[in-house]
Amino acid sequence: MPMNDGPEDNVMSRRALGLGVAAGMGALATWGAQPASANTDPSVFTVDVKDHGAKGDGVMDDSDAIRAAVTAAIAGRSGGVVKKDIFFPPGNYRVTKKDTLMWSPTNGKSDQVFGLRFRGCGPRVTNIFFDTDFTATSDPRENNLITAAVRLRYTYFEDMSFRSENEHNRFAYFWSVDALDSDGKSQYPEYGFGQNQYFVYRNIEWKGRWDRVIGLDGDHEANNNSEHHFILCSTDTRSAFNDAFLHCGISEPASRNQQNQFLNYFMLSCNFAVAKGDFFRFDRGGSINVYGGSWSMVNDSQLGVQDIRYFYMPLANGEMSATRLNVNGVRFEPKSEKHKIIDCNWNNGSVTFTSCSDMAAIQRSNAADYNLHRYAATSGRLPTVRYQDCTLGGYHLVDAAGTSLSHGKMIYEGCRFYHTNTAVSSASGSAFLRYASAPARYAFRDSWATDDTAG
Repeated sequence: MPMNDGPEDNVMSRRALGLGVAAGMGALATWGAQPASANTDPSVFTVDVKDHGAKGDGVMDDSDAIRAAVTAAIAGRSGGVVKKDIFFPPGNYRVTKKDTLMWSPTNGKSDQVFGLRFRGCGPRVTNIFFDTDFTATSDPRENNLITAAVRLRYTYFEDMSFRSENEHNRFAYFWSVDALDSDGKSQYPEYGFGQNQYFVYRNIEWKGRWDRVIGLDGDHEANNNSEHHFILCSTDTRSAFNDAFLHCGISEPASRNQQNQFLNYFMLSCNFAVAKGDFFRFDRGGSINVYGGSWSMVNDSQLGVQDIRYFYMPLANGEMSATRLNVNGVRFEPKSEKHKIIDCNWNNGSVTFTSCSDMAAIQRSNAADYNLHRYAATSGRLPTVRYQDCTLGGYHLVDAAGTSLSHGKMIYEGCRFYHTNTAVSSASGSAFLRYASAPARYAFRDSWATDDTAG
């Protein structure tokens, strides 16, 4: 396109210049002004539990005040979406009643809550003491701070500590059922149907004695209860669990394959200490991812040396999408022959430990006979089990005859074995990897001081 270099094209009219200046001044005025309708008052978006009568003095029972704050926060939701978070200023909040932080609806899916956030000022700065006289019960809906049947989605817990001294207390129970049968049959038909999904626990500490912290459950039509994220979380050295810290698949898991829909767990840079019990128990469900952290087993002065397992999978569970555990960069500290990092009955899927260690607290000769990792090889099948660049103590056990194995394998790559350089033997031997008899389906390669071998 030709350009016209005539002088008339380089002259701006006074009217055009005036309009340009006016427009520019208007833009500057708009840019510099504060919107008249803006409201930066935090109370617009926050419900403070102290505004509803909570004292946080460690003496007064704050149960009713906290529940009133939760009620206020969820009352104004639109399409289920919560408009306010629940704020706990620094203090010690004593709670004596179940379901104080959440309770189950009676009209199912229509009463779901999206985006609820419980926010404190930091662990041991904001403290909730679950101070009850509850007794033992087999009903998983009882004795909980939170009972959420088909109700919670995108829920956040941030910057606070939860403590219990009653071994029958529970933190949360999440129940999901995707649909009711045509005849309305369900384990808990009064809740209707719906899902719990997506939970974030950020900078949360759980302390003391519990029956269970988190329970995930559903019946034969179960679905979801998925996506639990633990970020910078911890348990203290007195933490003890009658059941488990997290138990996935509580009600009749052997016959409820749908509980395998409870998937996707993420732990990032957490410090989990435990003095008694199982930590992560997966009867069903899985797809577990762990990144970094220090996990220490404790010989408690009051409890003595107790059985402890960090990962417990009691069922064979042949569902490949669920049976996956991936652990990266964790320093484990077992201290007794009663302690196990993993006790796994899966007969499918995969288990991977990368750049982990478990020998820091057992650098003594008698710990060579500590069985820290056990695989049952149920029905002649193992998961594909792989250890990469790990420093490992004690010994590992495949609790089956190698001649019975048809699937899966035990693989060690670039590892260092603290108590022995011998790779494989039967259970009566002294090697690192021991089988009930006739070792098979294993491979060692590129180890620190153990010869490459396979079978």
